[in-house]
Amino acid sequence: MFGVVVCPRCRRAKGVDLTQKTTACSCGFEIRVVPARVRAKAPTARGLAALVGQANAELAGGLDTYRRDAAPRPRRRSQDVHARVAGKAAKAGDRAHRIHAVAVALSEELEVFSRDDWRRVLERLGIPAADDALEGLVQRREVYEPTPGFYRAVSLTP
Repeated sequence: MFGVVVCPRCRRAKGVDLTQKTTACSCGFEIRVVPARVRAKAPTARGLAALVGQANAELAGGLDTYRRDAAPRPRRRSQDVHARVAGKAAKAGDRAHRIHAVAVALSEELEVFSRDDWRRVLERLGIPAADDALEGLVQRREVYEPTPGFYRAVSLTP
């Protein structure tokens, strides 16, 4: 079991293992864990950091600000499919890997993609000759055309 105790000298919160007898504060004071008042408890060390931050904010008088600022904000996903695909493909290695990554990512996002989708993503990546790149993938059988004008990457997993 883990807990949060406060140093009597510097008034800073510190996370400790409650099975220990003593712990040293960063100010140099030795805190005896057993008689110290435990402000909060956590079953694992992972949850201890948030409790220490909350206790320090409470001691400083800014608990409301801490709760507002520390609350996790959901990351907003880009609404533009082409921007998401370009972002994924930009992380791939050389030009050939980026082109293949574009085909796979477009297939994951849209199931089937058009030549216009293909051109828009390759334009964002700065890759010229989008039609030639698509034809090369079709010839290597990495992409197929399920319906005329629409393409899909070949899945390697069943």
